[in-house]
Amino acid sequence: MNEQLNLITGLTEHERKKLFSWVASLPEDKIIEIFQDGVKRSFQLKGERPDLPGRISKYCAFVMAARKGGWDTIKGKGYRVADQEQYDDFTHLRRATAATLVTRGRKPVLRRKILAYWGEVRGLKADGIGFRVIAGYLQSKRKLKVSATYLSKLWKEVEAG
Repeated sequence: MNEQLNLITGLTEHERKKLFSWVASLPEDKIIEIFQDGVKRSFQLKGERPDLPGRISKYCAFVMAARKGGWDTIKGKGYRVADQEQYDDFTHLRRATAATLVTRGRKPVLRRKILAYWGEVRGLKADGIGFRVIAGYLQSKRKLKVSATYLSKLWKEVEAG
């Protein structure tokens, strides 16, 4: 019977228990909506699967109503089905995270460490060596992992200012 319930509801027994816990945490008016939707779905399910006993079809209908009521969305922590609203939430989150990284920039610790060896960087650059080779030099001799792009950016800031 457990396999039959898994097929009809699309959830395992463990997931169904989580679903019921989530339903119990909802406000009462939302629970009433889910129950009402469950009643409607039980009639639909009975039409599609007349071989199911009444109590199983009602149980499955309630589970499906709870899934439709929001358990599968981000708010319900099911993470199975995300509507456009949840996708937009993630889009805003990604944009905010990217904006934070851009405003913060590199770690000031790395900047301080590079500036401690700035005399060497300036000397190598005066000898006509490119930033990629300088970055490799700092990596091998000073154990500083830095990109050539960051060195170029830092060069423009320090030497121009």
